[in-house]
Amino acid sequence: MLVSKLYYNDIIKLLDKVKTKISGSQNLESAAQNLVEAIYNELSDSIILLRLFVTIKQKELPDAIQTFTRNLARSANIKMTEDAYVLTLFGTAGKKAEWQTRSRSKGHLGIPLATEDFVSAIPMMSALLEQLGFNLGWIRGEPEIVAQKMGQMAGTFYVKDADTSKDSKGRKIISAFDFVKEFNVKTVFGIGGGYTLTDKFFTMICFLNEFIDRDKAIWFQSFSNLFKSETAKFVKNPNQFFK
Repeated sequence: MLVSKLYYNDIIKLLDKVKTKISGSQNLESAAQNLVEAIYNELSDSIILLRLFVTIKQKELPDAIQTFTRNLARSANIKMTEDAYVLTLFGTAGKKAEWQTRSRSKGHLGIPLATEDFVSAIPMMSALLEQLGFNLGWIRGEPEIVAQKMGQMAGTFYVKDADTSKDSKGRKIISAFDFVKEFNVKTVFGIGGGYTLTDKFFTMICFLNEFIDRDKAIWFQSFSNLFKSETAKFVKNPNQFFK
């Protein structure tokens, strides 16, 4: 089915399917993968790539991802600390075989949120955080921001046209030009939210081969609410993050 052809009743039906799919998940990774697979399988006529990320501290990550993010930060002359946050890939589904499982997505295992400057240098990441309402003070680890804001945070990231949309600095928000051209990427949107009484938030980013309006993208925030309610039990225990 095409996303542009969805009615809200279709979203409600899909929510029921997704809830059934993720309700028996044993950890955060399996829940994230079940979520993106369920949505992708229903909407693969439109979806090129669908990914779900969660903020995890560097010290809470598996060794392989720690090494990846440390090397990525080093290439940008940034030193990763154990308490630095990483926007970590937990679920992925898409047109290419390597987009079907987290372990095969070698290039985007995690995005260090080590400094404001580093985040601001990535147009999509800075626009994503801004549109979802995440204050960069949270990245600095300011306790009052984490305590007061995290559980309240939710929103929709929306880029009408991946080929032309620019940020406030005049940069293309979706800077992966080759990816946009090869797969004819049109609208990109994301949903996200924070977990109450934790330092964790998640975001699901969807790349489409068609244009949709912002109002239709906002409908997908229902999946954010569902995912948060089904996975809140996992985010407080690092032993329940990964398979």
